[in-house]
Amino acid sequence: MNNLSLYEITSAFPALMENEEITDEVKRQINEELTILLQQKSENTIGYIRNMELTVEAMKNEEKRISEQRKVLENRITKFKEYVKDCMEQNGIIKVETGIGTMTIAKNPVSVEIVNEDEIPSEFKQEVVTTKIDKTAIKNHFKETGEVVNGVNMQTNNTSLRIK
Repeated sequence: MNNLSLYEITSAFPALMENEEITDEVKRQINEELTILLQQKSENTIGYIRNMELTVEAMKNEEKRISEQRKVLENRITKFKEYVKDCMEQNGIIKVETGIGTMTIAKNPVSVEIVNEDEIPSEFKQEVVTTKIDKTAIKNHFKETGEVVNGVNMQTNNTSLRIK
């Protein structure tokens, strides 16, 4: 009986209760065995889930660490490029060709820097309108009045597994 899956164990409970050929005493004994098996499987399941959660957390931490290292390198590259550009400009060098690539100082396209937004004429402004639906307000309205707001479905039968 130890080789039963979690599904088989949970399915055995209703089947056991419906079986009229088995005495109540045997049903009680089998019920106790199934309960013990269910507890063992559940303990293993909790351990497995917690192990996976720890692995995910470790991955997130590693992603964060790698991301921080990447940003440090990107900043180092930016500063080094600026240093090389400054050295080339100070010496009047516009282009350097090598066997693996070419460095060239090029003029950037025109860019706009906003200094005072209020002084900009309205012809250069775009109005952006966004609408955000407040799901919390809809949920609170439903809890208080029992009324379902038009255009929504209230999900009241959803379940989740909580491990503590």
